[in-house]
Amino acid sequence: MNAARQLGAALESEVFAALSDALERHGRRLGLSDVDVAVRILPWGLPETGVHGYAPTAHYAELTLDPGNPQFALRWRSEVPATLAHELHHCRRWRGPGYGSTLLEALVSEGLAQHHEKQERGGQPAPYSHIPGDLAPLWERAKAVLDTPGYDHPAWFFGSAGQGLPRWAGYALGYDLVERFLEAQGGDAADYVDTPAGALRALVP
Repeated sequence: MNAARQLGAALESEVFAALSDALERHGRRLGLSDVDVAVRILPWGLPETGVHGYAPTAHYAELTLDPGNPQFALRWRSEVPATLAHELHHCRRWRGPGYGSTLLEALVSEGLAQHHEKQERGGQPAPYSHIPGDLAPLWERAKAVLDTPGYDHPAWFFGSAGQGLPRWAGYALGYDLVERFLEAQGGDAADYVDTPAGALRALVP
């Protein structure tokens, strides 16, 4: 969706090629087909990257690109395919156990997607995979609501000053939990796209 040509013809072509390549590669790796990928040009990307992704169903993913963000020009070549890889993992997981309705299920879904996208970053985690400080106090808080369907998803994943939850807390916990799991089991995040969240519960610190 670039009717106003905010990307410019040359950049649009480059982005399309990068997305097409990533879609083919990750589609094969995840055993995934029949997915619509929409790309929107809006000033709603993450401040750190200028890119944002969303995959609410098994057959649809969207990326939002913000070429007005200075980080976009610097980072899009890694961030655009990495973000698509993350969202495609979600799409594939929707066809198995689903994203989930409890905090534990969301932590596992997001943790797996982050570890999957890490391949597109040359082994480097996403900006939201780690937060400053010790995760132990956050894990203590999380354990009280791990199996609660009515947990506050925006607070846990995007932060809440009122609740004392830092930005990206849920992403960092999910990354940490799946890292423990992969170290114990071997393989990569694509191998476990259908693994129920309960299989990781014993690894919660």
